[in-house]
Amino acid sequence: MYTVAKNVQIMLALLKQHGIKHVVINPGTTNMPIVHGLQSDPFFTCFSVVDERSTIYFAIGLYLDLGVPIATTCTSAQATRNYIPGLTEAFYKNVPILAITTSKHPRYTYQQYMQGPDQTSLPADAVKKSYALPYVSNHHDELYCNRLVNEAILELTHRIPGPIQLNLPMLDEELGKYTVSNLPVVRVIKRYMQWDQWDVPLRNKKILIVAGEHRPFTKIQEDALDKFAETHNAVIYVNHLSNYHGKYAVSANLTLSSMLPGLFQTTYKPDILITIGGQTGDYPLFGKLASAKESDFEHWRVNEDGMIVDTYDKLTKVFECPFEHFFSRLSGSGSVHHTYFDLWSDLQASMQIPDELPFSNAYLAQQLHDSIPKNSYVNLAILNSLRIWSFFPLDNSITCYSNVAAFDIDGCLSVLLGQSVITDKLCFIVIGDLSFFYDMNGLGIRHLKNNIRILLVNNNGGTEFKLYSHPAYQFGKESDEFIAAVGHNGSVKGWAEECGFKYLVARNKKEFLQQKYEFVSDSKQSIVFEVFTTPKDESDALRIILEKNRLMSGADKIKSKMRSIIGKKGIEALKNVIK
Repeated sequence: MYTVAKNVQIMLALLKQHGIKHVVINPGTTNMPIVHGLQSDPFFTCFSVVDERSTIYFAIGLYLDLGVPIATTCTSAQATRNYIPGLTEAFYKNVPILAITTSKHPRYTYQQYMQGPDQTSLPADAVKKSYALPYVSNHHDELYCNRLVNEAILELTHRIPGPIQLNLPMLDEELGKYTVSNLPVVRVIKRYMQWDQWDVPLRNKKILIVAGEHRPFTKIQEDALDKFAETHNAVIYVNHLSNYHGKYAVSANLTLSSMLPGLFQTTYKPDILITIGGQTGDYPLFGKLASAKESDFEHWRVNEDGMIVDTYDKLTKVFECPFEHFFSRLSGSGSVHHTYFDLWSDLQASMQIPDELPFSNAYLAQQLHDSIPKNSYVNLAILNSLRIWSFFPLDNSITCYSNVAAFDIDGCLSVLLGQSVITDKLCFIVIGDLSFFYDMNGLGIRHLKNNIRILLVNNNGGTEFKLYSHPAYQFGKESDEFIAAVGHNGSVKGWAEECGFKYLVARNKKEFLQQKYEFVSDSKQSIVFEVFTTPKDESDALRIILEKNRLMSGADKIKSKMRSIIGKKGIEALKNVIK
């Protein structure tokens, strides 16, 4: 029987899946759940060493003969400190030793609890990296634990081998509980280098390639991705930040925003998800991919950094190489039926934007998206501007960016200003009032030219918190004062003109349309176009667009009908009865 401690179960299961079978064991109580699991499982070859000061050196000796990663395990208190001399030798000798240490639950650290010293404060040259597992109390912890154990094991031999610490927190009251018959089924993550043999079964698979934020693709990158998509049943999911416009690309943010989860799971989920580029900034995409079961599809990450980035909790493979190398290496030679692309393309083509929208960011995008000059730069502030403008196509020659890497409201204006001084192209930004006021000092930079176009959507606060889909919407006006920061400022007219910008203003559709073409045209001055909207119109516009395109599965329709009949409270009561 195995311990009830889930982090130990996951760790033991992944040791087996990664083939780490030689373990040097130190006696102790806190690591007893680990030791019991090791000695009871015939997979493992165990060695007993009483003194922790000898353990790592002993493990080094095993490695020198076997040439495979070696694991060790010790108890809490001072045991980890006794590993330091041996770990230092292993660090400089490049020996892959997984030092599995144990500690008391984090709430006891620095609390004068017995055997409770901090176990993860090793010197920088003792281990390549330290990983502290969580105490697993829910499914989120399980997913986090699974990723960390995989990452720790992979890091043992990543590029330059070396020792890794993997620390497991334990509860004393669980140290004597052994009631689990079998180790859990765990998801194994593998990393592939360019020189490795690749285990890549793609035949007869539906492949969804997600292209995150990226500078415009080089011809080599475009050709590699195009050829791969041509020879596989693949679709390439993009948004404006992808800056990719190939034959098999679909910009489906509106589609996924309008789609309930059941339909994605039954009809549109892939067999293989391949991600390239940076952050997508795409909440609808994340929602659909992350809500699927772990076994629904595999996620393959292709990136030169080789990092274990498990965004959607489905990661199984990481390819540490340029994505153009990946796609060139795996491109086929014959034609295929592009049924998966056709499915997505037909759905995307069915999306419609209503002709009449309230005066809002969505209305501005509807009126401007096809009027922005070719070869312009467009920067979209998070969050509402990025979301709304993703519903509308832009000319393929336009390059788009957004500060989605750290995903905060600050600095987007300054990024655009930096681009504008290097180029003569028109540089547009769509920005809300809070983001603008946060970064408004940038208008005073003395290097600015006349090619800047700022569309400032001023709704007198953080409209994100006033949208019907936001958790703060339930608070109504109660959210105004502090959550949404309503009523902070008036117009930016004085500051814009003081900094040499031409100032335009619109408070309704007529005023906007009268000045629309001046905003997108050449001018002797850069332009700030301040457009005043209301949170209600912003929320209503989003609701109208999404309801116009609502997509449901049969099960989703039944749930929606029930919700309309018995209400939210009735649904919750029914769930409790079913439980």
